[in-house]
Amino acid sequence: MKSQSILRPIIKVLENKCVNCHRCIAVCPAKMCNDGSGKIVDHHSELCIGCGECITACTHGARIGIDDFDAFMADIKQDIPMIAIVAPAAAASFQGLYLNLNGYLKSLGLKAIFDVSLGAELTVKSYLEYMKRANPKLVIAQPCSTLVSFIELYRPELIPYLAPVDSPMVHLMKMIRRFYPEYRNHRIAVISPCYSKRREFDACGLGDYNVSFRSLEDYMDGAGIDIACFPATEYDNPPAERAVLFSSPGGLMRTVQRYDRDVMGRTRKIEGVTEVYHYFAHLSKTIQTGNAPVYQLIDCLNCSMGCNGGPGTRNRAKHLDDVEYLVERRRREAQATYQNQGHFRQHLSRKKFEKMLDKYWEQDLYRRDYEDRSAVFKKMVCEPNKQQIDQIYVKLHKTEKSHILNCGACGYRSCEQMAVAIFNHLNKPENCVHYLEVLTSEQNKLKAQQKLNSIFDHTLGELHRNLEGINSLSSSITETANYVFSSTSQIEKMVEGTLDIHSTLEKNAEAVLKLNQSSQDGKTRFHRIAELIDEVSVQADGLIKACSVIGDIADQTSILGMNAAIEAAHAGQAVGKGFAVVASEIRKLADNSSKQAVKIQNSLKSIKVLINNSKESSSLAENQFNLIVDLINVVRDEELRIKGTMNEQSSGSTEVMYSFREISKLIAKVKDESSRLRESGESIINDINALKVI
Repeated sequence: MKSQSILRPIIKVLENKCVNCHRCIAVCPAKMCNDGSGKIVDHHSELCIGCGECITACTHGARIGIDDFDAFMADIKQDIPMIAIVAPAAAASFQGLYLNLNGYLKSLGLKAIFDVSLGAELTVKSYLEYMKRANPKLVIAQPCSTLVSFIELYRPELIPYLAPVDSPMVHLMKMIRRFYPEYRNHRIAVISPCYSKRREFDACGLGDYNVSFRSLEDYMDGAGIDIACFPATEYDNPPAERAVLFSSPGGLMRTVQRYDRDVMGRTRKIEGVTEVYHYFAHLSKTIQTGNAPVYQLIDCLNCSMGCNGGPGTRNRAKHLDDVEYLVERRRREAQATYQNQGHFRQHLSRKKFEKMLDKYWEQDLYRRDYEDRSAVFKKMVCEPNKQQIDQIYVKLHKTEKSHILNCGACGYRSCEQMAVAIFNHLNKPENCVHYLEVLTSEQNKLKAQQKLNSIFDHTLGELHRNLEGINSLSSSITETANYVFSSTSQIEKMVEGTLDIHSTLEKNAEAVLKLNQSSQDGKTRFHRIAELIDEVSVQADGLIKACSVIGDIADQTSILGMNAAIEAAHAGQAVGKGFAVVASEIRKLADNSSKQAVKIQNSLKSIKVLINNSKESSSLAENQFNLIVDLINVVRDEELRIKGTMNEQSSGSTEVMYSFREISKLIAKVKDESSRLRESGESIINDINALKVI
């Protein structure tokens, strides 16, 4: 059946999540299916091979696969008659509960569930029949619809080498339509690990829904459905044997090995985007040189983990052994069925198994044709010549050989490939690192020039203002200089007056010191006089006491005279006359002595009063003199302080005078420098104006 001319979209771009990082382009084997000319990296489905690498690479969730899950669930709710075929990779995606998956699907209302592994067994038989009949020098296995799309679009010269038979899924669907008439009018839902299978179904005209494992798992998780709760339900077709591992890399080769033990020596096993597309891109040229084919059969898959890690699964981030372990376990179980005394469901022997395959296989029933889609690519993508490439390079500022970086930052393998994309309006210069660097550099230069111009204008304005300030400053400096010179003259006079005052104070200080010395001597003498007056007062007190004694003696003498007179009277005139005379004289002496003692005592008392008055006056005079001395000491101290201050003032005045003279010199220098600064400022303004013109 003829394929559609346009490949349906199987990958969708969520514009609100795309950040234009170009990771999708970097991992894409078919670069030109991406359009990075806008704000996001858009997608052209007509050129997309459906490998799903961009879905895995996009960390922003901007790319998702498109399947028929929604239509599938909607038609189930409408009770539309439906059966399902399940890819063998289900064992890896549903944790080995592939039979429980059957139970779940039947709970949805599907009438029958078929195992694609049986279609793989039929596919191997078709391969062997074709190779036996045609003996081709090279057979490229075609179970991977992504690789088929790649060859049809980008390497149509390899179409003759594609195995002209259907994939296991199409084998199985054709078998059902041909040999299960009860399901002939039922729609077929393909439970698949791959989004690109939808295109294969379109090309073959079979398969109504392509339902990815991922969509089923997401739905069950969202609805809280535990697949283990459903019964393990066998498939509605005879079980397969080792073809159950067809989803793993090398599965085709290992299945063929059942019939041809030497097949490994004639088979190249290759998978993974990094290896397989490079291999096919250069295979035709290698065939032309005669170096290929080295192997007759190319067992190839797009995904490095095979269909077990297809883009429609959740397995791409898992470890390879964790994924393949479940498939290998199923293989061992399937092979054990045949090795157990040939027990195979209805106790069929191996020979009967082969007869069963023959029953479902017919010549030309599973033939597949391919379509050369390269015209679509050629129509959408033009190949520029060298001159056009060079023109693109000029736009990218790649004017030297060193500018061809081939850095891959744009997502393309080379600068030339990026140029092809730009030529076809599938990208833009802004996504080139070198262009951005140059553009940024030019923008920085422009910004720098604008900044410089702004700085020039600002600097000129500031310089003009500074010159005005300098001129004003120069005038102020001149006035200041005049004031300083005038002040210097006044200060010199002041310093001279200060020196005169200092000299006078020096003389006053000397006189005050002499007066202080004299006052100290006078004070000492006053003190001595006071001491002498005290001594005289003491002697006067002694004399007064002596006069008292003399008075007492006179009194005693007078009594003695009286006694003598009495005795003389008693003695008679002859004897007593002499005593009477003596007694008379004694009485006179006593009277005179008493009188003189009284006089002396009175005189001494007067003298004592005078001495006491003199002592009081002397004490007052001494106190006054002490006050004078204290005042003289104060005057001396003040004079000495003033003298010290004047000494400092005299010294400071000398320093001030020196400083003013230095200031005068500096002001004169500043005046000269301000003149030169003004001239320099004018010169700088002229230079900046000249630089701005440049």
